[in-house]
Amino acid sequence: MNKERALIFDMDGVIIDNHIYHMEAWILFAKKYGLHLSEEEYKQKINGRTMGEIINLFFPLESNPDTIKKLGNEKEQCYRDLYFYKRKLMDGLFSLLKECKQKHIPCGIGSSAPPENISFIIEHFQIRKYFQSTVNGNQVVKGKPNPEVYLKVAKEIGISPEKCVVFEDALSGIQAAKSAGMKTIGVATTHLEHELSHTDMVIKNFLDLSIEKINTLFVKPI
Repeated sequence: MNKERALIFDMDGVIIDNHIYHMEAWILFAKKYGLHLSEEEYKQKINGRTMGEIINLFFPLESNPDTIKKLGNEKEQCYRDLYFYKRKLMDGLFSLLKECKQKHIPCGIGSSAPPENISFIIEHFQIRKYFQSTVNGNQVVKGKPNPEVYLKVAKEIGISPEKCVVFEDALSGIQAAKSAGMKTIGVATTHLEHELSHTDMVIKNFLDLSIEKINTLFVKPI
C-alpha cells in the first residue's frame, strides 16, 4: 500500500449526486411533523451532520434515544425509496478508483450517513473492495464540521492527515477536512463552484481527474 497519499470521499454529493433526494426526503419528513424546511436551510444546517444532530434540530426537546433512532430511520427509508431506481455513481469515479487500486493508493469513505445508506450504494455498485476504510455517522460522536470522521478514516488507513485529500460537497464537510489538516477538493453538486472557492481544487465530477492532477496539490508526488 502506498503510504504517501490517501483519498477520502464523502458519500452524499460526492460518490453519488443524490442531494435532491435527501433534500426531498427531509422536506417530506418535516412536513409530516408540521415543520418547515427550505433548500437553503438544508444546505446550511443539515447537509453533512449526523442523524442525531439533525433530529435534535427538528425536535430539540426529544431526548429518548429510541425515538430519535426511529425518527432517523423513518427519514432514511424515505430517502432510499425515493432514490432506489435513480442510483448512479458520479461520472468518472469508477475510473479514478481503479487507478488508485492499480497504484496501491488507499481510499476511504468518511460520511455522516448511517451504515445502511452506505451499503445501499457501495454494495449495489460492488465497489467496497476499493475502500480500505469506511466510517459512517454511527461511528462518530461529533458530526461535521468537527474533523472526527476524517481523522478516524486516516487513522484506520494508517496515514497522517496532511497526506490525505478529501472530496467534499458540503461546506461543513470542507471545514471538517480543513480542520483535520487535509487537502480539500470541492465537488460542485450541492453548492455552486464559486461557493467552494476556498478549497484546494473544485470539480463538477471525476471525469477529468487523475492521480497526476491530484499530485499538483502537493510538493512531493505519489
